[in-house]
Amino acid sequence: MINKLKVACLQVSAREYSDRYENKENILRMIDKAADSRPQLMVLPECVYPAYYISPLIVKNSLEFQKSTLELIAEVKQRAKLYKCYIALGIVETDLIENILYNSALLINPEGQEISRFRKSYLWHFDSHWFCAGEQYPVIETEFGKIGMFICADGRLPEIVRCLSLQEANILLDLTNWVTSGFEKENLTNPQVEYMIPTRALENRVWIIAANKVGMEAKSILYCGKSAVFAPDGQIAKIASSCQEEILFYEISLEEAIDKSIDNQINIIKDRRPELYSELVQPTDSLPIYSIMEKKTGPKNPNPLTAVVQIEFEDNFKKYLQKIEFFINNLWEQETNIIIFPECDFIFPESGEEIIHKVKQITKDRKVLCAITIVEKADESYYKTTFLIESGKLRGKYRKTHLEREEKNLFSPGDLGLPVFKTSYGYIGVMIGYEGIFPEIARILTLKGADITIWPSKFTNDRQINICRSRGAENKIFVACSNSISHQGGGHSLIASPSGQILTSCLDKTEQASLSSLNLLLSRNKDIVPHTNTILNRKPDTYKILLNNIYTKEK
Repeated sequence: MINKLKVACLQVSAREYSDRYENKENILRMIDKAADSRPQLMVLPECVYPAYYISPLIVKNSLEFQKSTLELIAEVKQRAKLYKCYIALGIVETDLIENILYNSALLINPEGQEISRFRKSYLWHFDSHWFCAGEQYPVIETEFGKIGMFICADGRLPEIVRCLSLQEANILLDLTNWVTSGFEKENLTNPQVEYMIPTRALENRVWIIAANKVGMEAKSILYCGKSAVFAPDGQIAKIASSCQEEILFYEISLEEAIDKSIDNQINIIKDRRPELYSELVQPTDSLPIYSIMEKKTGPKNPNPLTAVVQIEFEDNFKKYLQKIEFFINNLWEQETNIIIFPECDFIFPESGEEIIHKVKQITKDRKVLCAITIVEKADESYYKTTFLIESGKLRGKYRKTHLEREEKNLFSPGDLGLPVFKTSYGYIGVMIGYEGIFPEIARILTLKGADITIWPSKFTNDRQINICRSRGAENKIFVACSNSISHQGGGHSLIASPSGQILTSCLDKTEQASLSSLNLLLSRNKDIVPHTNTILNRKPDTYKILLNNIYTKEK
């Protein structure tokens, strides 16, 4: 098997539709230039030809550019054959029979043949005015392994990249037009390049090669550049500028994407639990979130002041109780409504009832909800369990369903499903530790109506930061991560908003609570931009593979 793949991201300057012939020559010129360095794969941006903004106000007849698009494809195929290189090309595809347009990505092999075609599925903003959505997620076998493609906003939905990953694609091509705004063109950015695509790479353990444009179309659509290669560990391996036309080269190690384990704790394929994921493929109008979105009224307390608490756990039960009591009393004085404690990393199973009793006692007659995660003993089984205690009463509990490697010999997987709890402070879902890396969990909690997903954890490598922001943005919910402190590091607890912004955060290696008021009405509005809704624009009937119990052998 080939172990290395040299890729080239062609970061092309945006041009107006009226400049499409000049654009065509520039595209071919850049392919020729990239070929001098002998890449095995070239990736060009979304709608690199004829343009992205093809409004009927500008394009009176789509047949005008169909001929020149076919001419460009023919010339790109010739170059792929000449340079013995794969080329991924973003075009506007015309279906003459149906008289419709698609935003499409073509993959051309070194023999000059088109071997795969992907049509953008999750349309963005004005896309839907002139494009039809695709509903298939093809993967193609090559000598470098299986390759899949997606286009720009498709990366905002965890389902689409997951569908490609579950077909065993280890190399994903992201033909994109990341849009942006800013005061200085040298500092432009976009949530996808900042944290969402790094999260997609990590949660699927795949390489993602993204090519974007620079410049502006229609004096209103500004691109952020930053074409990049994202590694399976969620890091950006190499990235381009935000304002220069350039070619980014990088040699990827194909072996890095074969191992699907993260931190030797979870395997993102084998440790999935598809029997819990049925909501992912159910019709949207049958799900709790649909009726919640339809309601005219909001939560009883729509702006709960919420605190993430990070503490250092010591193998001392008395000190642990003292810390809990201190933070609850301290935060109650500050009129905090929701208090979230981190995942415990020691075992006090025999004292679990005492801990819960203590929290009930402290919160009795107080308008406060506490989330505390401990080891629960039930019959002869042990569970990692989060208890929600509101005003001295148990509101509900969640038993961790996706166990980590070191937990599998100690605990039973949760048997209570993935519940969402109705509280005085909106609907609350829970995920614990490394299971937050599985995108299915936060998505299902959202589909069940969660306004807030609380995430007690104990990361030592800051994985929680990008993931927390991505889970917030892709679901349009609040995500509150309380991360414990250990001798290896940790801390950096945070709350992310439904747009992925960090609302509040904690210092490194510091016992601390950090607070933010959460406007829960923002969780009920699932529109990102006009015509793009993170719930209503999903295509659940195309996600059937997410329920498959797929086993991938590690080499």
